[in-house]
Amino acid sequence: MNIREKIRKLPEDPGIYQFFDENGQLLYVGKSVSIKKRVSSYFTVKNLGPKTEVLVSKIKDIKFIKVFSEFEALMLESELIRTNQPFYNIIARDDKSPIYIKIADDPPLITTARKEKPQRGVFLKGPFPSAKLTKQILKQLRRIFPYCSHKNPKKPCLYVHLGLCPYPYTSENAKAQYLKDISKIKKLLGGKTKSLEKSLIAEMKKYSQNQQFEEAQLIKKQLEQIEYIYTTYRTPREFLEQPTLVDDLKALRVRDLQKILNLEKAPRRIECYDISNISGTNATGSMVVFQNGAPEKSQYRRFKIKFTNTPNDFEMMREVLARRFKNDWPTPDLIIIDGGKGQLSAALAIQKKYNYQTYIVSLAKRIEEIFTPESKDSIKLPPSSPARLLVQSARDEAHRFAITYHKHLRSKNFATN
Repeated sequence: MNIREKIRKLPEDPGIYQFFDENGQLLYVGKSVSIKKRVSSYFTVKNLGPKTEVLVSKIKDIKFIKVFSEFEALMLESELIRTNQPFYNIIARDDKSPIYIKIADDPPLITTARKEKPQRGVFLKGPFPSAKLTKQILKQLRRIFPYCSHKNPKKPCLYVHLGLCPYPYTSENAKAQYLKDISKIKKLLGGKTKSLEKSLIAEMKKYSQNQQFEEAQLIKKQLEQIEYIYTTYRTPREFLEQPTLVDDLKALRVRDLQKILNLEKAPRRIECYDISNISGTNATGSMVVFQNGAPEKSQYRRFKIKFTNTPNDFEMMREVLARRFKNDWPTPDLIIIDGGKGQLSAALAIQKKYNYQTYIVSLAKRIEEIFTPESKDSIKLPPSSPARLLVQSARDEAHRFAITYHKHLRSKNFATN
C-alpha cells in the first residue's frame, strides 16, 4: 500500500501520527484534532519549508493512535518523543534539554524549569520534550485552577485581570485558599483525579450546606472541566500497549448502553436533541449524531424554532422532532432527549403522531438518570458505567451545538436592531 492509499484510510479522529522511513526508523511524531486532515496537509500544502520538505520526501510509512482528548494527545506525543527521540522532532524543538513544570516559592508559583536536582519543597512534573508542549499543558491547567506564575505583590499582572491568576496577596484568607488550589493542581498533574474529584465534591457540598452558592458553583465548574479532560483519560502507556484502545472503548460503551436499555440490537446510530433559548427568544434546536459511539458531525442538523408564543421547551421539542420525522434521513437505533419525564412525554407524543419507529429515552442532567417509555422509575447511571460516558458525550454535544446556534441568531438579531 502506497502513502496516498494510507492517507485515504486515516481516521478523522484526534490522536497522534508517526512518520517512518524505508528502514522503519521513526522520523517524526505529531498530534492533531483530525489525524487525516493534518497528515494530508504535509502532501498537499506547498512551500512547507526546507526541513519539512526533506522530511516528507523520506516518509514511507504512516502509523497512528487515536485518543479521546487534546490532553491525552499532548501526553502521548510527549512520551513518544521522549522515549524515541525522532530526528525531526529533535531538530524542531525549541530547547536543548527536557523541561519540567515546577511549583515552588511562597506563595507557590507555577513555572517551567530545566532539569535540576530535586529540592525539598519543590514539586517537579516531567520531563517534557519542549517548552511549547509544556505551555500547552499549563494553558489547559490554568483554565481549571487559576495560578500565579509571577511574584509581584504590589501590581497585579494581566492574568489577574483575565481571571486566570487568583492574586493571593490581598489577605491571609486568599493565600490559604490559593494553597488549597495548589494542592489540587499537584493532584491533577500527578494523575490522582479520583482523589481530587472526591475532595472537590465534599467541598462543593459543604459550600451548598452553608448557602455559599457562588463558591459551590465554581467547584462544580472545576469538576466539569476536570471531567472533560479526564473522563476518558488513559495514560500514554495504555495507548502504546493497546493502539486500538479508543475504538475498543467506544464499542464497549455502545454494548453497555444496549444492555442497560435492554435493546434488541446495539444502537449504532444515536441521535440526541436539545433546545436552547432565553425566555423563548431566538429559540434553537439541535440534532447531533453518534455513529458507533463517536460524533458524526456531517450528520448534525440545527433548527430555528418557529414556535415563539411562550418559553415552552416541551412545545419546542415537539416542533423539532416533527420536522425531523418528516425528513428522509437515516433511521436512528436510539433517540436521546435532553431532559426528564416531561420532555420524554412530549417526544413520545409526537412520535406516535408520525408513527415513527425508533426507541426514545430522555437523560436528566442532575444525577445522570435515564427515563424510558416502559418504566416510571429512572435508570441511574453510576459514574463508572461506560454507557454513561456515551450518553453524557451525546447530550453535552447536543447542548453545545444548540447554544452555539442560539448565540449566532441572538448576535445576528442584535446587529440588525
